[in-house]
Amino acid sequence: MGKHIIFALLAGILFFIFGFTLWREENPEWKNYQNAYYKKLAEKTGRPELADTPFTIQQIWRESLDRTDRCTTCHMGIDKENFIDEPQPYKTHPNLASYQKSHPFEKFGCTICHEGDGRATVYNRTHGAVKHLERQLLKGGYVQASCTKCHSEVYIPGGSFPATPALMEGKRLVGEKGCGACHTIKQLGTAGIVGPELSAFGSTTELAFELLHEFRYVTKARVYEEPTMADWVIEHFLDPQRIVPGNPALNIPPTVMPNFGLSEEEAKILAIFVMSLKDPKVEKIPSDYLPATTSLYRSTPG
Repeated sequence: MGKHIIFALLAGILFFIFGFTLWREENPEWKNYQNAYYKKLAEKTGRPELADTPFTIQQIWRESLDRTDRCTTCHMGIDKENFIDEPQPYKTHPNLASYQKSHPFEKFGCTICHEGDGRATVYNRTHGAVKHLERQLLKGGYVQASCTKCHSEVYIPGGSFPATPALMEGKRLVGEKGCGACHTIKQLGTAGIVGPELSAFGSTTELAFELLHEFRYVTKARVYEEPTMADWVIEHFLDPQRIVPGNPALNIPPTVMPNFGLSEEEAKILAIFVMSLKDPKVEKIPSDYLPATTSLYRSTPG
């Protein structure tokens, strides 16, 4: 009798798991977002029939970039001007008209600028600090760190690139603080040897960075709920000796980088700037994506 009860209980559990798995596969979260989007679209356009539009995965595939982006499966209002006041994931892309003119979504996609996992269709697979993701999703001012994949003219001495105010301020701070005296930054023409070379810092993957850097001294997650490479860099700028105190047991000295007394905002700006220092050989951006001026000033770290 007892064996029958156990068998029935296990069969019930298996049946529940099977049913839940089947339900989850038939009702993924992206369908909820699309359902809400089509209802909003029907209301905004006065076309109620749009509320019944079939749900489907949206995808932008660019073979030349070797990227598959399914971000617009949820971010469906990204190219709709009348969604500017909607919350995410329905909100219109900032400066839509000018951005679309120079960076059409069908050519550039999303992750070339925002990084993250473009193939994911589940929120927690790409939003927030995602373990083992090569490049964490960039948002806000941090997206400017991707502009230099194509726009290396940002680094031209005395040049101005208004679309990237954080990078412009970062370039100014690097000059003001004399970072090039210790660090080689080929984009800026410096050849310091006291500290590590930074010319390809922004092409480092999150995992590679975590393997080579100690995170236990990072006390605050500023970007996401868990510390990321960007958080480490910010705290290192704020207090280098605390983040890299060395290890006497292993005969590893503390960092020689001085504390410049930077503000939180200055540290963030410098973090965005060093994350913008890319290696073209790693990024592999096709020439037809580069503006004409870039061919004149293209830096080649490494």
